[in-house]
Amino acid sequence: MPLYQIWYNDLDQPLVVNPPYRLRDVEIVGEVLRHERRDNRQSADPSGLTVRELMRVNGLRNVRYTMDESEPISLAG
Repeated sequence: MPLYQIWYNDLDQPLVVNPPYRLRDVEIVGEVLRHERRDNRQSADPSGLTVRELMRVNGLRNVRYTMDESEPISLAG
C-alpha cells in the first residue's frame, strides 16, 4: 500500500494518505478536497474535468505530493 504525503496551499504539514492502491492525480486532488470538507466541491471523479480545472474551481494551488520515498511531484494548477 503506497503512502502519500500531499502538500497544498503552502501548508507546512502534509496530508498523509495510505490507500490500498496507487492514486491518479485527480484522486490526489479529491483526497485534498475530502480533507478540506468542501461542500461545493466537484467529486473526486470529476466527470471530464482536468486536474488543472478541478484545482482552479476549488481554489487549490501549489499541490505537490510524494509517494513512498519518491521525489516530489507537482500538479499543475
